[in-house]
Amino acid sequence: MPFGIGKPKFVRYLEKNPNVKTVLIAGSYGRKSAIRSLGIILGQKFTVSFGYNPKIKSDIILLDYESAEAMPSFNPDITVITAARTDEEAQKYFAAANRSNATIINISDVPQEFMHYLQNGNMVTYGDELPANYYFENTAQTFDGQEGDIVNLDGEHIPIKIRILGEHNVRPVLMACAIGRYFGMTREEILQGIKEIAPIHGRMSPARGINGSYIIDDSADNTPSSAKYGLRAIYAIEAPARAVVTDNIEELGEPNYDMLSDVLILTDNIPDKVPNPCVHYFNDSLELMNYLGQRAEENGIVLLEIPLPEIIEEYLWQ
Repeated sequence: MPFGIGKPKFVRYLEKNPNVKTVLIAGSYGRKSAIRSLGIILGQKFTVSFGYNPKIKSDIILLDYESAEAMPSFNPDITVITAARTDEEAQKYFAAANRSNATIINISDVPQEFMHYLQNGNMVTYGDELPANYYFENTAQTFDGQEGDIVNLDGEHIPIKIRILGEHNVRPVLMACAIGRYFGMTREEILQGIKEIAPIHGRMSPARGINGSYIIDDSADNTPSSAKYGLRAIYAIEAPARAVVTDNIEELGEPNYDMLSDVLILTDNIPDKVPNPCVHYFNDSLELMNYLGQRAEENGIVLLEIPLPEIIEEYLWQ
């Protein structure tokens, strides 16, 4: 068979352009945030594209796992595993990682029990804390972001302010730092990229709301751990009152009711008993809005874990 026949176009493109680097993003969730952070940070030095487009002269091509799943002959320069929920998912993602030159793994969202699938010795990890090779030591958290130190592979502590809320939203930034270093970016280039990262609407994005309160919109993030990390973020911010709005109290896990003034549940299934006096059920969004309007106060926090009707959002954001 002549050389290249039967291979995907993208694989043939890479063979003709050996200087083009590739990063494959695999994971049960967190891929979009990973791609965004990579695009911003790597873009400080390189021309970066998402997906294969032969008309664009790219230095680095980012690919989602699903787009590359049908190309077993494709060996990425780097495979990122953002999360794994099941054994079946882990086997697929680690198979791609084992074909790569290097692997970057989020050990906060990839359980240790799956790590035996990894055969690639060139691995770097990121996560919330040690033993991750890259993690963030948070020293202060306010409505406009987090201050602290990025701790890198060498154990260096690099002070930075990151303009996003929630430790789960910092992880993609750490991953992008690791990949930037792998591709030879300077510390200054990486830090400049971090400074340009801002919250995505609906992913812990803050704005001033009714009565001088802060509305933190986390309604676009529907991952299992979203509410848990959202709550943890608002606990860390000094505020006279903290409220959370959701449609399923079970998604909150075990909230710290001592840190919350109100837990507002929008549902048609209102139980006879409530787990705490600060928990209030509503079967009508207008009733919830009226209650919230009476309770919101200056510099208080309202965490939205569900989207609300547009008319109510217009009322809240003032």
